[in-house]
Amino acid sequence: MMCICICFYLRRGSTYYRINNLDTRISNPDQVLTQDAELFCNGVTELYSNMAKPLLAIGLFVVQVSQRIGAQAPASLITYLLVSGMLLTKLREPLGKFTANEQKLEGEFRYVNSRLVTNSQEVAFYNGNHNEKSILLSTYQKLANHIRRFIQFKFFEGIIDNIIAKYLATLVGHLVVSRRFFKSNSKHHLNSSQDRRLEDYYQSGRLLFRVTESIGMVASASKDLITLAGFTERISALIEVLEDLSKGKYQRAMLSTTSTRFPHLIPGSGRIQQQDHVIKFENVPLVTPNGDVLIEDMSFEVKSGVNVLVCGPNGCGKSSLFRTLAGLWPSFGGLITKPTQGQIFYVPQRPYMTLGTLRDQIIYPDTKDDMRRKRILDSHLITYLDKVQLSYILEREGGWESVQDWMDVLSGGEKQRIAMARLFYHKPQFAILDECTSAVSVDVEGAMYQYCKETGITLFTASHRKSLLTHHEYYLRLDGVGGYQFQPIADDEEIYFE
Repeated sequence: MMCICICFYLRRGSTYYRINNLDTRISNPDQVLTQDAELFCNGVTELYSNMAKPLLAIGLFVVQVSQRIGAQAPASLITYLLVSGMLLTKLREPLGKFTANEQKLEGEFRYVNSRLVTNSQEVAFYNGNHNEKSILLSTYQKLANHIRRFIQFKFFEGIIDNIIAKYLATLVGHLVVSRRFFKSNSKHHLNSSQDRRLEDYYQSGRLLFRVTESIGMVASASKDLITLAGFTERISALIEVLEDLSKGKYQRAMLSTTSTRFPHLIPGSGRIQQQDHVIKFENVPLVTPNGDVLIEDMSFEVKSGVNVLVCGPNGCGKSSLFRTLAGLWPSFGGLITKPTQGQIFYVPQRPYMTLGTLRDQIIYPDTKDDMRRKRILDSHLITYLDKVQLSYILEREGGWESVQDWMDVLSGGEKQRIAMARLFYHKPQFAILDECTSAVSVDVEGAMYQYCKETGITLFTASHRKSLLTHHEYYLRLDGVGGYQFQPIADDEEIYFE
């Protein structure tokens, strides 16, 4: 089950990104993927073992009781237990909801703790321990209050369960067994001795008690079934959401003004066309997932070999443009023409360092086997490190097979240069560079951009550095108020970095 969920989560189409950033139906998918999936599997296996034995016992004991004292006694007892079982099932209905909510609150509490671990340095700089303590305690209190209500419910439900399914069932069992033996006109009573009647009464009572006990075990297993329904609900909801996201469907609260001012903008209504060596936007609106319209209509065309510098004030929509181009955000209209996914490579300001060897950092997301299939050798990787002036790291870290916590071992500038070496390894048609050389010196930056030109990688660069103008032919300026300019770069540089 966990493997199935992970396959859905990490399938093609970046569903793992969309469920965490676009869709709001599942708040903590990591909780569902790990703990909920494990509890679901444990519940399924335990349910089978808890149901199989008592169901078999019920069949055997009912046959033996029927042969001894007739079918009326077990039929009466089973009728009582069926009626009481329906009553108890109705009483246990909140169990599934309680279980699902408990897992949800546990996920939120775990998220708050992991968030503090991830951002511990920033919190320490701000001396924000008091605020974080309040957040942690508030989240914990919600979980504790819910668990307290859940325990109270199970306590009173357990009392009623014992009264109906255990004590009253035992009384009913003795009553239906005794009726035959206390009838003065019973043939069995007239034709047998007192010792024989006593023995039959004892044996019949024991068999009927076994029937009652087995049915009680089935009733107890039904309680586990309702609890299992809570986990089933969360896992099925996760799979359903992942299926929707793989088809480009998502649910998120939209700004009320968007539907009134721009009724023609519909999430996922844009078209995408695959074509090599060109990126073209035709009447494409730039809209955030919650419906905030940044640019109502954008059109431009970039062919291979023409580098574009994307500039503008903070919050103008540069990253939004890149996310729409990459398919991470849905298109709200128009037509986007671009190469296949593998021919557009994204290099962020804070590069991702994977778990693995130094070689894995250069070839990510390829594996060593992928590298061999491409006929790329370690000597080629050394060339890429030379181009980013990082060849010294090979000796410093102990060779290609060295495994480190690369996020901590490498400095900010080294991580950015590793990311550029990764770009040289993949050699895509287009590269999106999002402030990816902000921690690199100007001379090293210039050498890397020159190598991109030599290898035929066309660049979309978001940066505030004027030194990069010489490496680009066009600029795309977003003004932050819904307008944009797409023009060749001229001599008056000042206007590009206002």
